[in-house]
Amino acid sequence: MTNCVCLMSRNEISREGLAHFLRSEHFDVAVSAACHEEIPASLAGTVFLAVVDEPSAAEQPGMVETILASFADAKVVILAERFDLEAMVACFRAGAQGYIVNALRSQPLMTALRLVSLGEKVMPSDLAESLGHRQFAGPSPITAETEIMNANISPRERDVLCCLMAGYPNKSIARQLDVCEATIKVHVKSILRKLKVSNRTQAAIWASHNGLSDVDVAVAAGAAAGQELAFAAMI
Repeated sequence: MTNCVCLMSRNEISREGLAHFLRSEHFDVAVSAACHEEIPASLAGTVFLAVVDEPSAAEQPGMVETILASFADAKVVILAERFDLEAMVACFRAGAQGYIVNALRSQPLMTALRLVSLGEKVMPSDLAESLGHRQFAGPSPITAETEIMNANISPRERDVLCCLMAGYPNKSIARQLDVCEATIKVHVKSILRKLKVSNRTQAAIWASHNGLSDVDVAVAAGAAAGQELAFAAMI
C-alpha cells in the first residue's frame, strides 16, 4: 500500500481543498500541481497515486497515457465531473486504476483511493445503473467484418488493432507478431489514418464499437504465441 499522492487539477481552489482533506486522512500529498509536467522526475520508478481532476471526458484517457509514459509505476485515478461510460472504458484501457465521479462524498472517495493504493481497480456506482439500461446484443460477426472491410484494414492491421484493444504497447505487439517495432509503428499510423482517429485508445474504442470482441483479441494473441513457439522450436 502507498499513501503518496500526486494531485493534479487546473482548478487551484478545488486542488488545494482536496489536498488539505487528503492530508487530514493521512495521505502524503507529495505534489499538488496544475499539470503532470510539475511532477518531479525523481518520482520515476516510485509507486504513487496520481489523482487527476480532469473534467473533460475527451482528455481523460490521454492524461492516463501521458502520466504512465513517464511514471510507469503510478496508479492513476481519474476524478471525473460526471460519469461517461466510454471515457471510463478508455481510461482503463489506457492503464488507469480508478475512475471516480467527483460527486462522491468525502469518505467514500477516501475509501476508493485506499482501495486503489492496495492494488484494487475502482469504478463508480453509476456503472451499475448504466449497464442496467444497455443492450448487450452487440454487432454480429458479419457487421464486424463489413466494418473492417469498409475501413480497408488489412489482415495484419487487424491483428495489430486487436493488440491495441488488449492494451499492448508497440514493443509487446512487435514481439507478439514477430516483427520489428518500426513496422508496428507504421501499422498503427496506417490504422489511425484509415479509422480517422487521433490515437490508439480511440482506435481500440472504434474496434470495440464495431464488433471486434475479446474473442478476436484472444485469437490474435494466440496466433502470435503460436508463431513465437514455432520460431523457438526452430532454434
